Amino acid sequence: MNVFKLMRIVVLLSILFVVVVGAWLTEKRMAAWDRPILVTVYPIVASADEATRRFVDRIDAGMFQPVNDFFERETARYGFTVQPAFRFQVAEPSRARPPTIPERGNVLAIAYWSLKMRWWSWRRAQADGLVSPDIQMFVTFHALDALEEPGISVGMRKGRYGIVKAYGRKAFQGKNLVVFSHELLHVLGATDKYETDSGMPIYPDGYAEPDRFPLHPQELAEIMGGRIPLGPHGAVMPGSLEHCRIGELTAREIGFLDRVVGKG
Repeated sequence: MNVFKLMRIVVLLSILFVVVVGAWLTEKRMAAWDRPILVTVYPIVASADEATRRFVDRIDAGMFQPVNDFFERETARYGFTVQPAFRFQVAEPSRARPPTIPERGNVLAIAYWSLKMRWWSWRRAQADGLVSPDIQMFVTFHALDALEEPGISVGMRKGRYGIVKAYGRKAFQGKNLVVFSHELLHVLGATDKYETDSGMPIYPDGYAEPDRFPLHPQELAEIMGGRIPLGPHGAVMPGSLEHCRIGELTAREIGFLDRVVGKG
């Protein structure tokens, strides 16, 4: 091996080391919950509908205040407060949609999509003119059209980004923020707590009040359970974050309980 090739390998390994260590330090800092996490929100017009475009044009950081209010309430329940938990900055609206999410079960397609998505999100961060964030959240806004289903949303911890499918109407903003917070928590390390096939919250970790008697109907949703269980086989989506809670397992996954132990 000549000196040039050796130096190139050393440089590439050094860059990889810096990237890996930087990502690890960022995750540790976010899990500490001792200062706001910077989130860039990318509003995306995913419909030709003019009302949707007007809605997206009005989006600003203040529209995400209910997310901080939710985390303030929930951290207080676990014995500490972070005010605010997040600092939101909003990129200019666009029509540039992220790579299409493949169907579940296709491992190769998902792996390829993940690589494309990381490249796509990196390019967006380089072009948005904003401070480099801890997390990127891409929110695609759709019209209220039965022929235009928003599709699934995802949150990726390794890439520190989320893709949220939302409706571009003020009346749906409460539910939009429930989905937004659910995916944001995925990025922070939380796992789903509902059955994949039925969408029903899994007892007990997917219930906001697993000790409630009688157990049904519940009045609140565990945020990673996704819905309010009304009975063993029926559940409804909460209308806003006011009707959501962060359960104990989710709290452990995102570092709330570590914060409480460290405080003690």
